[in-house]
Amino acid sequence: MLQHRLAVGNGRLLESPARWFDVPTLGALVVRIAVPLGGSVLYGLVLGRAPQFIYAVPVAWLAAVWWLSDSSATPPPLPETPSGDVYADERVEIDRIERGPEGVTCTIHPKRTEVNGR
Repeated sequence: MLQHRLAVGNGRLLESPARWFDVPTLGALVVRIAVPLGGSVLYGLVLGRAPQFIYAVPVAWLAAVWWLSDSSATPPPLPETPSGDVYADERVEIDRIERGPEGVTCTIHPKRTEVNGR
């Protein structure tokens, strides 16, 4: 369970920089580049004075991975509901049947009748 959680978080952490540049304005892009760059420079200055803080890198990485693995992102939207003109238990006349290229799947097309909705 622990390895799975860390693997999921690590995947999300490594994938997230690709979304950093998906911003609507140039100002937001500058902020998204300047903040990590400024943080890196500040951390580099701290390491010049106290090199033992290099051990904070793996601890921060593990904390970020753990936090991202427990993400509370909203689930993807549900598929659209059927139009309601054909139901599973309804008997319909079949117009045609299309078989898949492997012969495993098939799509059944019912005959449709147009109704003038005045």
